[in-house]
Amino acid sequence: MKMSPAALRLTVAMLAATLTLGSATGCSRDPNKQKQKYLESGKRYADEGKLKEASIQFSNALKVDRNFADAHYELAKVLLKQGSTMPGYSELMRTVDLAPNNLKARADLGNLLLAGNATDKAEAQANAILAIDSNNADAYAILSGVAARKGDQATALTDIQKALSIDPNRADFHTTLGVLQAANPTTAGQAEEQLRKAVALDNKNVGSHLVLASMLQNKGDLNGALDQMNAAVAADPQSVVARSGLAELYLRQNNAAKAEATLRKAADDLPDDTNAARLLATYLVRTQQVDHGVSVYADLLSAHPKSTPIKISYARLLLMKKDLPKAREVVQQLVAADPTLPDIAILNGSLLLNDGKASDAFDALQKSSKANPENALVKIWLGRAARAKGDIPAAQQAFHDATRLAPHNTEAQEGLAQISIERHDFTTLAQVAESTIAANPQSPNGYLWRGMAEANQRQFDKAEADFKQAMKVDPNNSNGYFELAQLRLAQHNGTEGRALLEQTLAHNPNSASALRLLAATYLSEKQPAKAISRVQEQIAKSPQNADMYNLLSDLQGRNGDLAGALASAEKAMQLNPNNPSAVVAYTHALVAEGDTPKALGKWQQWVHDHPNDPSAYTILGSLQEAQGDRDSAMASYKKALQIQPEQPIAANNLAYLMMETGQNLDVALSLAQTARRNMPNSPSTADTLAWAYYQKGNYTQARDLLEDALKVDPNSAAMHYHLGMTYSKLANSSDAALHLKKAVALAPNTQTAKDAEKALGQS
Repeated sequence: MKMSPAALRLTVAMLAATLTLGSATGCSRDPNKQKQKYLESGKRYADEGKLKEASIQFSNALKVDRNFADAHYELAKVLLKQGSTMPGYSELMRTVDLAPNNLKARADLGNLLLAGNATDKAEAQANAILAIDSNNADAYAILSGVAARKGDQATALTDIQKALSIDPNRADFHTTLGVLQAANPTTAGQAEEQLRKAVALDNKNVGSHLVLASMLQNKGDLNGALDQMNAAVAADPQSVVARSGLAELYLRQNNAAKAEATLRKAADDLPDDTNAARLLATYLVRTQQVDHGVSVYADLLSAHPKSTPIKISYARLLLMKKDLPKAREVVQQLVAADPTLPDIAILNGSLLLNDGKASDAFDALQKSSKANPENALVKIWLGRAARAKGDIPAAQQAFHDATRLAPHNTEAQEGLAQISIERHDFTTLAQVAESTIAANPQSPNGYLWRGMAEANQRQFDKAEADFKQAMKVDPNNSNGYFELAQLRLAQHNGTEGRALLEQTLAHNPNSASALRLLAATYLSEKQPAKAISRVQEQIAKSPQNADMYNLLSDLQGRNGDLAGALASAEKAMQLNPNNPSAVVAYTHALVAEGDTPKALGKWQQWVHDHPNDPSAYTILGSLQEAQGDRDSAMASYKKALQIQPEQPIAANNLAYLMMETGQNLDVALSLAQTARRNMPNSPSTADTLAWAYYQKGNYTQARDLLEDALKVDPNSAAMHYHLGMTYSKLANSSDAALHLKKAVALAPNTQTAKDAEKALGQS
């Protein structure tokens, strides 16, 4: 059909519009143009100091092309300016991988490696640059830094002079030369001249101002130093280092008000900078102004409600103030925004652990660890959470990972050491101690741990020397006195042991362990009243210590003061409602009073409030078992093992009940083996496993376990009965009768005695 002229014109117009639209759409969808647009936008933001917006745009460019080297490089520079060193390092590495000839990126990477003391890697980057450009000034500057770190001042001087010969107007090169000259008495007089030349060449070079300020400060020219520090801040208002240096200088002039104002302005001006927010909080904590700090950060957060760094520091201060409800509120806001960010995951994990939610804490920290595999602090908290939930292999792995990432981190070493101590693995403890001493010879921990391992091997002289070395390294550390006190008590030197325990408490009034051992010395001397009096005296010095009230409750119960025991346990729970030890003490007091149903009710409420606490189900099961409710007890033990498959007490008790009620013997044997594996020195786990072997017909293994266990607990009627039955199966009638009679004598009028008498009658 032939179109009319008007229709034809309309069709042509539509076609033209379509072609125009198609052309525009094609342009907007061109990935090369898209990524370049994001890159240029990011650069503009970066030039304006809008680092957060810049990082978003560079990330958008990488979403278009994940191999866009220029975007990786620009993102690296922004991240480093924000104080995000590890992510910045990763982006620089990616840049160099994608663009090996980007010499500026290589130089930045080399300088970053040098700052991290990775001198060999920094040198490799410098040499890679020189292989491409043999006359590169940045490469020689890096090599100068490497030589200086290695103590080769002559080479360092030669290399920086080479860099200056190539580029004589680089302020940072003059700064490096000035620093090197200052370190040499023969050239120290020329150092200030080089630094003043540096700031004259580039008044925006923050490093030059900072080094000159430090030099002037050391000369006693505080006003000149202050001028340079202010110049550094003016040169780069985004530099947290400059603001921190200015605040530090004010502190040296005893002007705390200006120091705080400087740091507060840094946090206010740079709300998205993690270091700016953290510096102010650190200062307030260091000067013991936590309450004031909470108020300061509340104001900052009001001014910057979307600032994650300010919220993180605010939450930390709230935790220090023990304002847990408000801390939870702030942390939940952070978690909703980014639960895997290391600082957020650690705050969340610490709160969950405080609430007894070890499994939830472990899950949250594990996600963060997977997202941040090179973060040692997340690994440390993951280890703590794993340990709290009873997953010892996971805890050990996390702490091992942390020590690999940060060999000098004492918290990671301590995590491994504590697990070794709990498991009586003194071989591993000695290894951890040696590596700790090598990494941190001025830390007392390595000497303490090595001494503990030596004491366990009865190498008392070596142990004493290590404990005394720990005390010498840190005279105010109470642990050295405590360990030496235990050594003296093991050597039956009670007088000196008690004196050392008193010294422990003088250095650490909150040491419940020292107080417990001190009380034990009085009990061993049949002086319970003295033990109670000493504990009460210490509580007067540390009235907020729940563990000490737990100890007092135990002593009062032993001494027949059941009302006092109950009151002390209630006080412990009041001080720390989420402390299971306080609830255990309360339970003991109730049971001693004969009120087992109330104790049972308390643990039923506890497991309701702490559904992921395997120990709670274990204790509940033991109370149910004590009341004769075997079915409920077994259900509680099974629940504990669902949460923590290696929970030794639950495994032990469930195994025994299964054998008593004629259930699957193979499962019972497996549970008994689990219990024994995790509590290898317990007579109870030996008895349960031996009885399982007896039931399976492995009488020799049963006998060996029971004989060893009775050396530890010679007055156990149950074990004498089991050993008597085992000897009977081994056709050793005389020893069988001996142990069966012993069982009757130790527990007359009990079911064990009746069973033993029946066996004797049949022999």
